[in-house]
Amino acid sequence: MNETHAPLVWWHGEVVPWDQARIPVTALRGLTVFDGLRAYWRPEQKRFAVVQVDGHLNRLRSAAELLHVPENGLIDQLDKGMADLLAATSFREDVYLRLTVYIDSGRSNVYPDALSPGQSLDEFAPMDSFISLHQIGPRFDEPISCVISSWQRTQDTSFPVLVKTGASYAALRLGRVEAKKAGADQAILLNNRGMVAETAEAVIFMVRHGRLYTPPLSDGVLDSLTRETVIQLARRELALTVEECSITRSELYTADEVFICGTWEEIRVVGSIDGIQPRNPEAPISHALRQAYLDMCTGRRPPIEPDFVRLLP
Repeated sequence: MNETHAPLVWWHGEVVPWDQARIPVTALRGLTVFDGLRAYWRPEQKRFAVVQVDGHLNRLRSAAELLHVPENGLIDQLDKGMADLLAATSFREDVYLRLTVYIDSGRSNVYPDALSPGQSLDEFAPMDSFISLHQIGPRFDEPISCVISSWQRTQDTSFPVLVKTGASYAALRLGRVEAKKAGADQAILLNNRGMVAETAEAVIFMVRHGRLYTPPLSDGVLDSLTRETVIQLARRELALTVEECSITRSELYTADEVFICGTWEEIRVVGSIDGIQPRNPEAPISHALRQAYLDMCTGRRPPIEPDFVRLLP
């Protein structure tokens, strides 16, 4: 995915060419909250099926609240903005929508100098938002390789990890760089207690003795919408026992199957961790969950919840 250029951007309430969407240089401190949605092109309906719109908007709203970013109704406008942008694009393929809300000025992007004790930040913080749309490219089916990163997942006592922020992804970048230098696809980060948290881009599941396990949110995990969908699919469709519990590095090494999931990654089977292969390389449970998830997104099977997809525009 080319994240540095997109033909069209929704900005200031309208769809404009990429080079017309500009933000002030004072926004470069990076106080942003964002979310990403995947829109699946359905040729038979000539519309995009956008996955979990309400869930993503609610998570973006929570991110703004946690970081004291006064979005002042901007997030509600993004709902219409997505429809406008999808109506304007010439792409007839799956695309990725990145929704961003940012503070564009103020000392360290925190509090404007004019703010007095007792006054609301809402009155002073200049806010704006935009939506960029990106081509996704081909879907890859082969297993991925992972390494355990030497970098720890940020603690929730230091910075919120349940939501997506520009600052938290800057920290995750170090894990991604480490993985690429090691020739791996993904880095798995541990928390400050040495327990498995997540990768730099997705949450983690493992299969052991026919049960599905995933770290709890309290172990430094993004409040992933895909994670919740996978849990529901596993319980309802495959009748699996799913446990949210802390996972050690050794347990991950000796798992029968491991996979990661997220909006961007969908569901990807892990083929190795630090060169160690899962005990069941065929990964039947992982592949069954992956197929069920993709079938819901693409309309080949009914969604697990009525509002799982929204057809736009």
